[in-house]
Amino acid sequence: MSALGPRPTEPEAWQRWVREAAGLLVRRPGAFLGYTAAVAAALLAAHLVAWGAMRALLTLLVVTVGLVLFVRLALVADYNRDARPLYVVPGNLDSAVAITVAAGLFAVFGALSPALFSPLAVSLEGALTGLGLYEPRLETGAPAAPPMRALLIGPIFVAGGAWGTATLGAATALLAFGQWFLLPMVALHGAQPGMAMLMSVRAYAANPPAMTGLVGVLLVAVAVVVLSLGWLAVFLLPCLGGLLYTAYRDVFLARAYNHPPGTPVYTEAERLDGLDGPA
Repeated sequence: MSALGPRPTEPEAWQRWVREAAGLLVRRPGAFLGYTAAVAAALLAAHLVAWGAMRALLTLLVVTVGLVLFVRLALVADYNRDARPLYVVPGNLDSAVAITVAAGLFAVFGALSPALFSPLAVSLEGALTGLGLYEPRLETGAPAAPPMRALLIGPIFVAGGAWGTATLGAATALLAFGQWFLLPMVALHGAQPGMAMLMSVRAYAANPPAMTGLVGVLLVAVAVVVLSLGWLAVFLLPCLGGLLYTAYRDVFLARAYNHPPGTPVYTEAERLDGLDGPA
């Protein structure tokens, strides 16, 4: 993989990446929905943490690990394999890189919070109060729970606010810092993280129009989350995981299209070991 390096693709390659990623999701809907439900349960558990800073950190961690999980599941779907946890659940190196990325995202979140996220929270509370959906004080005069904890408001903004922001923020940060290919390179080939970061940046230089096209994809994702009141936010993770996989496969493995569905595709090592059945 490292000897091959990034290859240039046509400017419209990002459209193919999206199309092929969608094909993998459609090929294995049960597996993708099942693992999405598991990740959603983990996100909900993270949201129940009372301390706001820890809640944000855990949410970013689950999102990043979830991206790695769906990259691996996209590989399983591409090769027509069983979606066993052994093949899909991130390994030690994957998890270590995901934790590091999540920590970096949390640092960015902390840096932007005073200037961006805190004013947004105040604006949100004011808007909900104006619409009559939230009262800042109880009948007793005591302060009410914040909007994120309020009945009906909370579940909507869990998905649309916290989960959607974390997922889109993670994808945007990976794209903005030149690390779109970092997670799949480590997850699928066990690449040394430092080398993977460098190779990811080089891939941008080889494919500037295609990488720019991904900005439009993320803008569409923002619109989908807003228009669905957040309920489609959790489905961004499998979509983005599949997109990370197809982009990486095209740029670094020189394979633009998915394998045909049906018969499992065996690796060269498996064929040499006779695991593909009798000759």
